[in-house]
Amino acid sequence: MNEKMAMPGDELATSEEYMPGQGTYESNGTIFAAVMGKPVFNESEKTVQVLEIKIVSALKPGDIILGEVSNVSNSLANVIVSGVEDSVKRVGFNEMGVIHVSKITEAYTDDARKEYRTGDLVRARVLQARPSLQLSSKEPELGVLKARCSRCRIQMVNKSGKLYCNECENNEHRKLASDFGKFTPGYTEA
Repeated sequence: MNEKMAMPGDELATSEEYMPGQGTYESNGTIFAAVMGKPVFNESEKTVQVLEIKIVSALKPGDIILGEVSNVSNSLANVIVSGVEDSVKRVGFNEMGVIHVSKITEAYTDDARKEYRTGDLVRARVLQARPSLQLSSKEPELGVLKARCSRCRIQMVNKSGKLYCNECENNEHRKLASDFGKFTPGYTEA
């Protein structure tokens, strides 16, 4: 039995082992979490479900959040909120939000993994706070603020709109905020 929390898009089991239940979906023989919550495996009925955790958000549409990308799939990026930019309150701290691939950039992208990587520090706008935290990074000032090289984990620099690693000379692409590399947090932890 799995005791950890499941995030939307997390792989839970195969359809050969279990049947999908509430809070899950099946795709290509794999059962995934559809909501954030606790996975429950019923061995007698051979089902898996995710008991959704209901979190009441203090965030509201229009808020600009700062957070860290915790997981990226082809269709979305999960972001753990660190705070609201330019706020003295610790609003939204540790809430989990998602940026759907269609809300990442104005330009066409078919895969969120082309625009974000785990560990990226991002700025995003709250589109919806309830029932789930939906975010967008389409505007020029939104997107990645700081990024580390996926090869050597050294902080990357912006060279003509592309990320470059001075250590291993790796080039990478991200949806960069207009102030990438110049960012200093505009919020205070309470």
